[in-house]
Amino acid sequence: MNLRSARARFKSTSASAALALAAAVMLVPANLLPVLSTASSGRNRSDTIFSGAVELWQQGLWVLAIIVFTASILIPFLKLLGLAWLLFSIRRGVAGNARRLTRVYAALDFIGRWSMLDVFLVAFLTGLVRFGELSTVTPRGGIVAFAAAVVLTVLATRAFDPRALWPAAPLSPA
Repeated sequence: MNLRSARARFKSTSASAALALAAAVMLVPANLLPVLSTASSGRNRSDTIFSGAVELWQQGLWVLAIIVFTASILIPFLKLLGLAWLLFSIRRGVAGNARRLTRVYAALDFIGRWSMLDVFLVAFLTGLVRFGELSTVTPRGGIVAFAAAVVLTVLATRAFDPRALWPAAPLSPA
């Protein structure tokens, strides 16, 4: 491996690691703070991602609850774990796992786009449910933190160079 490719690999993994760490930090308030508040028929309610999924489950909307839990809680954590796995694999050297790790990267890259679905859903609900005194939906700080975490994971995945997973071919003497 020449010096230029070593520098490029270091820059790629450093940027990806920094962005992934920032995303992990943002997932804390995203999961602890309310993502939206609803007021309907004199009943006010603020929900975190998890409490919203639980509420959907209790109302018998199991499919929606599973989708919310998977898309909003499970996938962001699995995506960060996947990025950590890729970064640690490069750090310790990836002799025979390059093909499998490249597939992991491709999967992370693909699912990253769909993570913003929750943010669009909250924006859609906020715009749609404006019935004045009857019902309102208001976005809260948790959705901002969640959106930041999603954007940071997408940027971390994009900053990662999957070519770093493949060992450099030895230079042949000229």
